[in-house]
Amino acid sequence: MRLRTRSDLVVLATMLTLGVGGCRGPGTDPESSLMTSRARWARLAPPAYAFTLFISCECRPEMSGPVRISVRDGVVESRLYVQSGAAVSAEYAESFPAIEGLFAKIEQAVRDGTRPLEVRYDARLGYPLRIVIGDPAVDAPVFTVSDFQRR
Repeated sequence: MRLRTRSDLVVLATMLTLGVGGCRGPGTDPESSLMTSRARWARLAPPAYAFTLFISCECRPEMSGPVRISVRDGVVESRLYVQSGAAVSAEYAESFPAIEGLFAKIEQAVRDGTRPLEVRYDARLGYPLRIVIGDPAVDAPVFTVSDFQRR
């Protein structure tokens, strides 16, 4: 197998990390859904994009957003609170990752065996639209991606 891009390496690393083989049907469990969607994103992701991320949690408003995130070549260029237009401080920046960071959160939840784990992916590009990691009734976060745009 010849790896052509960094994206190919990310997909391969995910497959190896999760131990995903051909034994489960596509899209029937969190592991295979993650692998399939992440591979789609690696293939089709635009080099520059923006989206809004809202995190539903019992946390400080600075940690929930909504935040408009702009990304170029996999690097976050800006994180701005939608309501005020203010930049997210460095203290909270990691709470609002690029799309690859959302995939990493899902991957960690799969590895940890976190349940429930519910993820809905964009059918065209593969990025996560909604992520529920754990039980929201006991303060588990719910991540919602909206307003995705190529830049």
